[in-house]
Amino acid sequence: MVTEGEVMLKGIGERLFTLIPVLLAISLITFVLGSMSSGDTARTLAEKKYDRPTYEQIEEIRTEMGFDRPVLVQYASWLKDAMRGDLGFSYSNDRPVVDEIFQYFPKTLQLALLSLLFLIIISFTLGILSAVFSGSWIDKISRIYCFWSVSMPEFWFGLILLYIFGARLGLISVLGGSSTKFPVIPALTMSICSGGIYVRLIRTNMEEVLNKGYIRAARAKGVSEYKIITKHALKNATLPVINKLGIGFGSLLAGSAIIESIFSWNGLGNLALESVKLKDYPVVQGYVLFMAVFMVSINMAVDILCGIIDPRLKNG
Repeated sequence: MVTEGEVMLKGIGERLFTLIPVLLAISLITFVLGSMSSGDTARTLAEKKYDRPTYEQIEEIRTEMGFDRPVLVQYASWLKDAMRGDLGFSYSNDRPVVDEIFQYFPKTLQLALLSLLFLIIISFTLGILSAVFSGSWIDKISRIYCFWSVSMPEFWFGLILLYIFGARLGLISVLGGSSTKFPVIPALTMSICSGGIYVRLIRTNMEEVLNKGYIRAARAKGVSEYKIITKHALKNATLPVINKLGIGFGSLLAGSAIIESIFSWNGLGNLALESVKLKDYPVVQGYVLFMAVFMVSINMAVDILCGIIDPRLKNG
């Protein structure tokens, strides 16, 4: 007899197997686009090594780094090393790309986790209140916020907050984030601009649950509204949101680059932007592959968690 644990392990194995082609496609596209970009990487590296490199010195670097080989051959060599955990060396400082990623990733993770915390507080509070007090002034404010949230460009709102809290109030550093222990303002920027979708989702789910027959029966029995909301409606209304929050957390991680750049927060996203400017393609390729693996891992973990909490969601 097949147990639930064996079924779950089989499902995890199937998910992992289907994710392999996705990761391969992402890595291949990134590698090819990097090789097609403007500029001669061999010349750039030769200019770092020699003051005024000659043609022979540039070609020597090209041969040494393997840039003279076909793109697919270069990709196969890079992929072989990447599967062993070797993502190459940074062109900027000759450090291993893996070391660069793990040096800057904690800052990005800290920003994403704080943003997720603010996102949960904002979306659950407004979503639940707007559903419970449907048609009230709270619901109207929630609707305005949702419309404003999905319409507001994140970078523009970040610049406004940087001007207010940095240039005008002097509460945060305008030039650098190294002195800031917790990125409160950057996290608020990301969470506020992402919260509208989740507020509407929670409100819709909560409103639907509150109109269910068992909720009306509980009210008829004299159960207090507080118990109805917290013990009956809240769990059923918010469980479907967990999966969306997992995807949202991945989006916060991957979409933090612009906010990190605006607030000078030295995270992985800021490193990726700087690497693009410097044409440091090994770092860019390592960043894309790392974030892709991290995001699909998060999504798979959230799916498993939802299946454990509520088995009905496995087939939803």
